[in-house]
Amino acid sequence: MSPEPESEGSGVPRRATTPGQETSASELDALAAQLRRVRPLRPDEMSGLLEQIEHGPVEVASERLLETHLEMVLDLARSKSGRGLSIGDLFQEGSVGLLAAIRAFPAAEEKDFDHFVAGQVALTMEDAILAEEEEVRRENLLIQAAADYDRVELALARELHRAPTAAEIGQKLEWSSERTEMVREIVVEARRRHDEELLLYIEPDEVTDLLGEDELGGG
Repeated sequence: MSPEPESEGSGVPRRATTPGQETSASELDALAAQLRRVRPLRPDEMSGLLEQIEHGPVEVASERLLETHLEMVLDLARSKSGRGLSIGDLFQEGSVGLLAAIRAFPAAEEKDFDHFVAGQVALTMEDAILAEEEEVRRENLLIQAAADYDRVELALARELHRAPTAAEIGQKLEWSSERTEMVREIVVEARRRHDEELLLYIEPDEVTDLLGEDELGGG
């Protein structure tokens, strides 16, 4: 898979990997080498581009400012790695933040363009990291809730000598009916998927051995 960022209308690089997939060191090195080959801006060129993004035309100037600052985005992504998001994901988030910062600069009370966009890119990455942390926290809470539901369901089944209702499980856990139903649906879906995955590994003759000829034949 090529590590080179692709342009899609806005010029924002597209992630070379799928979300959550680690970008390899060789891909990152290739991307860094590609970004270093971009011709840097001359001082007079920078002034002209900043004039264009304020008064127009915006598109060409934004593209040029974007491509010449992506190396900074990659450096920031590397500095913030190891906090829940891969360097590739951080680079993607930062690239989007860079484009937004370029477009916002004319209205900002800032004189130093490089300082402004670097700060905005860093904030975008921090927001993405915090969002990922919150998502992981919520997922862990759901996993724990599903485990609690499963544990109480088994305990009540032994105690009552029958399958407990969702209301009985929720009462035992001191949950609201809405929370109980939500977790119940998660547990049911997880069990369904688990059963389907098991069937993928069971040969037809093994199913016969497990269930018996009479049960399979309905008689």
